[in-house]
Amino acid sequence: MDTERGKKKIKFGVDIFHGECPEDLPLVQLADLDEELVASYTGPDKGLAYLLDETKENNGNVSTMVAGVDGWNKKEQQAYGICISLYEQHPVNKKMSGDPVADAFSICARKNNTIMVIADGVNWGEKSRLAARCCLYGSMNYLNNQIFQQKNYPSSTQEALTLLRESLDEAHRFILQKDGGLTTVCACLICPVSNSDQYAVCCVNVGDSFGFIYNVNHGIREVTIGSHDVSSERDIRDAGGALGPVDGINPELHNLTCSLSFCNSGDVVFLTTDGISDNFDPVVTKIAIAQRSPDANLNSTSADINCSKPEMSPRERHIYSMKEMERVVHEFELITEEQCSAQELCGSLVQHVLTLTDNKRKILENPALYSRRRLTVSEKQVRDSEIVRKMASAPGKLDHASIVAVEVGAFEDKDEDDEDDDDDECELDEGVDATFTSIDTSCLSQSPAHRSKKSGARKFFSRIRKLSSPTTLPAEHTLTLVNSPKKSNTSSKAKSDHEASPPISPTSPNLSGIIFDNKFEARSCKAEFKSKRPYQRSMSYESNV
Repeated sequence: MDTERGKKKIKFGVDIFHGECPEDLPLVQLADLDEELVASYTGPDKGLAYLLDETKENNGNVSTMVAGVDGWNKKEQQAYGICISLYEQHPVNKKMSGDPVADAFSICARKNNTIMVIADGVNWGEKSRLAARCCLYGSMNYLNNQIFQQKNYPSSTQEALTLLRESLDEAHRFILQKDGGLTTVCACLICPVSNSDQYAVCCVNVGDSFGFIYNVNHGIREVTIGSHDVSSERDIRDAGGALGPVDGINPELHNLTCSLSFCNSGDVVFLTTDGISDNFDPVVTKIAIAQRSPDANLNSTSADINCSKPEMSPRERHIYSMKEMERVVHEFELITEEQCSAQELCGSLVQHVLTLTDNKRKILENPALYSRRRLTVSEKQVRDSEIVRKMASAPGKLDHASIVAVEVGAFEDKDEDDEDDDDDECELDEGVDATFTSIDTSCLSQSPAHRSKKSGARKFFSRIRKLSSPTTLPAEHTLTLVNSPKKSNTSSKAKSDHEASPPISPTSPNLSGIIFDNKFEARSCKAEFKSKRPYQRSMSYESNV
C-alpha cells in the first residue's frame, strides 16, 4: 500500500486523439472496472426498452432484463438525459410536426465506468425511430454482454475502442433484422486509467452525433472533432454517415471516427445530436454569416453586401459554438452558485435551444395560416414568400434535440485519507449564536450520489441559522465564538456565559499540557493559537481536561 502511494501517478492533458481505427490511437492501460450498477436510463418514452413489450407479447416472458440491465428508469442527478422535439405544434389539431421523435439515448453508469449511446434517426417516421432504438439496443447489449457478463474487460484504450467499434457492427445488424431505417450514432465508454486519478473517454461515432467534455478550468471541448473537418464548410443537412441500409444492406461509414481524450473526476461528459450542437453555430443563430469565397463576392446580392454581421470561417464558427455552450453553462452556475451537475447541464443547454427556436415555432403556429378562407394563387405566393422570409431571418434550427450526460467519478467512494485532509474549520458570520451543544449533521450531509457537489457558503450558513440553540452545555467541551467588543451584538447574558467559561488565551504558545479528544480539536486550537490578536473572531473547542 505504501509503495502504491509513493508511486508517481500519470497526468494527462486535454489533448484529443482520433483515427479511423482503434490502432491509430495511443495505447493506455486501464484500471479494473466496477460491476455495481448505479444508474440506467433511456428515452424518450421507453427508448431501447421498447423491446420488453415485444418480448412479452411473443413468448410471455416477464423478465425485465433488456440489453443486460434490469430496469431502464434509474436516473440520477449525475447521470441523466433529455430528448425533446423543437418542431411546431399545429394550432388546430394540436399535433406535433416531426412525430414520432426519431432521437434516442441511453446511459448505463456504474461505480467507476459509464456507457453512453445516442442516436439520431435520419428523416422522419416510424422507421427512423425504430432505427435509433435498434441502434441503442444493439450497441448497449453488446457492450454489457461482452464486458460484464462474459468478463471481457478492456485492459487498454485500444481494446475499449475495439469493443465500441464492434458494438456499432452489432447495432447495424440489429437494424437490418428489425427492418429499420437510417440513423447516426455516437457511443462512448468512460473508464479509469491505471496508476492515475483521471479517466479515459473513448468515443466512436458515425454521422453528426458528437461527444463533449466540460471541465471547470478548461471549458468545453469536442472529443469527436475528428469526425468532421472544422476547416471546411459543412452542410448541416448532410449527416456525413449513417448506420442502416444506406446502400442495399451496407451502412455509410464515410466519417466513422474513433476518438480518445482524458478527463478528471468532476468533469461532465455529454453526447448530443445535431438538434443541440447545430443550434450553437453562430450562422444558425443569425449572429454571423458564413465566410464567402472570393468568387462568391461577384454573385452576392446587395442585401449580403450591406449586411452588418461579421463573416466567420468554419474554424471560427466551431470555436464560437464551444464558447457559447460554456457561456450558457457558466450563466447557470452564476445563478445557482454551484457547479453544474449532469442533469443541470442537460437542462440548461436544452432550455437555451428551446428559447432560441421559439420565434420559428411562433411563425408556423400562427392560426391565421390555417384559416379556411380561400386564397388566389397570387395570394398564396405572397403568403408563402412571407413565411419563407420570416423563417430565414429567425434564429435557430427546428429539429429533434437530445443530450445525455454523466458526471465522471460522482459515484465512486471517497478515500478516508481525502476526507481527513479536508479543512475542518469554518468561519461563522455575525448574528449566529455560537454556543451550542451539537449540530445535527444529517441536514447538512448529502447522499452518496451527490457527494461531489459541494454546497455554497450561503446555503451552509442559512442551514445553521435554522438550527435551534440548546440552553445546556455539555461537560466535555463547548464551542465558543470570540467577538470584538466593538462588533459584538450579543446580550449581557451571553457575555456572562463567556465570562463563566473563558476561552483559552490565544496568546499562550504552549499546547503540550492540553489533551485533545480528537484531531478536530487539536487543529482548531492550533489555528487559534497562531493568532496574536485576542479579540479576533474565531471558532475553537475548549477542553475541561
